[in-house]
Amino acid sequence: MRVSYAESAPSLWTAAGAAGGARLVTTPRIAAGPVHPLDDAFRAVLKQAARSLTAEGAAPGHLSQAVFHIHSRSEFDEALLDLDLAYREYFAGNFPEITVVEDPSVETIDVAFSALIPPADPGRVVYDGYTQAEIDYQYSPRAQAPDYERVFDVWRTAGPAYQRAHRRAEIFYGDSARQSVDLYLPPEADNPPIHVFVHGGYWQAIDKKNHAHAAAGLLSAGVAVAMPNYDLMPDVDLEEIIRQTRHSVAKIYELAGAYGYDGERLTVSGHSVGGHLAGVLACTEWRRETDGAPDDLIKAALSISGVFDLTPLAQTGMNRVFGFTPDNCRRLSVTSMPPPTALPVTLCVGGKESAEFHRQTTLFGDYMAAQGCPVETVQAPDDDHFTIVEAFGDPATPLGAAAIAMARRA
Repeated sequence: MRVSYAESAPSLWTAAGAAGGARLVTTPRIAAGPVHPLDDAFRAVLKQAARSLTAEGAAPGHLSQAVFHIHSRSEFDEALLDLDLAYREYFAGNFPEITVVEDPSVETIDVAFSALIPPADPGRVVYDGYTQAEIDYQYSPRAQAPDYERVFDVWRTAGPAYQRAHRRAEIFYGDSARQSVDLYLPPEADNPPIHVFVHGGYWQAIDKKNHAHAAAGLLSAGVAVAMPNYDLMPDVDLEEIIRQTRHSVAKIYELAGAYGYDGERLTVSGHSVGGHLAGVLACTEWRRETDGAPDDLIKAALSISGVFDLTPLAQTGMNRVFGFTPDNCRRLSVTSMPPPTALPVTLCVGGKESAEFHRQTTLFGDYMAAQGCPVETVQAPDDDHFTIVEAFGDPATPLGAAAIAMARRA
């Protein structure tokens, strides 16, 4: 999150950028009050701001300006990484021009936003029979899951608590702070298989710590778990995220002997765009990517609610951050990447997810089957895009059991 500091706040009521008939809307100045810590206060006011903007018809991609009044600049700077993640929970990678004003009279933090809503033709079809509003809904898991905030609260609390209690090591594989992997080892296991879980968040949000508790089922079954982070959009593009994710898995394979797990029994899974990245890993020619790694480095792959054909994403409002073009949609879609081996593939999508998420899963399954890969589908009829992650971590669910069986077979 890039910010600029000022002694006074600029006006949000500006016509700048409103050419072409865009409609300017603003939120009121929203005060957190005496809420602590700062990132919790920030979430509280962002939640109110998001609701205010939504009521005006503004989406995250319409944000134009923001002003944060803060009690203490030093406290704000120290918490900036956590505040960045908190911001992304509500607005993903849609960062407007942000001005920060230090004001000791503010109890913790106050926020105000403006947005420019472009004119739209509500009947215009933008992709495969879908209007703009319809394709945005198809790829908006939050719109499809009204209870998503409850699940996010679990991820925000249970995940970090599990990480603190059970993480065996944090392995850094690159130069930035987010290029690291959390390693979890099952107790009293001798050379266990290793499973890599890649988080989602539309390549713009979420941290490995939020899903740490999802490792519990695999660990209880004697499977080691690695959870990589990667840099997020818009700081980097998808090609860089793919490069980092491949690098993280190569590092996990390389360090097997040092940490006592079996790198020759390595499987991967991922959720949402992590499912896309798990598919990319399954379709990576590892001999070309690393020194000494075999093409069958990945023994099996599981994709949960993944996206594999990027073309429709370029037609959503999220493309302001994605920056997808026809060329990189083609190159970076998993369906353009032949797998080097006929590895087993398991697929799962929640019964409460949109038609497009189901189509994406079917498309990937058909593609991998055509490449000679055995493909298995696991049903999750009662899950939405978020509760399905909790199912992954529960050995009593079909999805959790399938993940354990896949890792143990490797």
